[in-house]
Amino acid sequence: MQLKIGFINSQRELAIDLDKNEVKQAELVEELQNFLTDGTATTTVVEDARGTKTVLLREQIAYIQVGAEKPRSVGFI
Repeated sequence: MQLKIGFINSQRELAIDLDKNEVKQAELVEELQNFLTDGTATTTVVEDARGTKTVLLREQIAYIQVGAEKPRSVGFI
């Protein structure tokens, strides 16, 4: 699964490849929803499939897009 995060006043987005464990993916999506709607925490940490941790500031996030990874096609179709 891939997570794309857009930031305020920035044309670029951050793409994070998540672990293939569906339970962990669902927990992360729920955690991010709570993070964005709850006003108590200002930062959160997201870990990708390789173990890289990214710290996100709630005030700088414009949107979060969750989607399945699409395998790249090779050759002519």
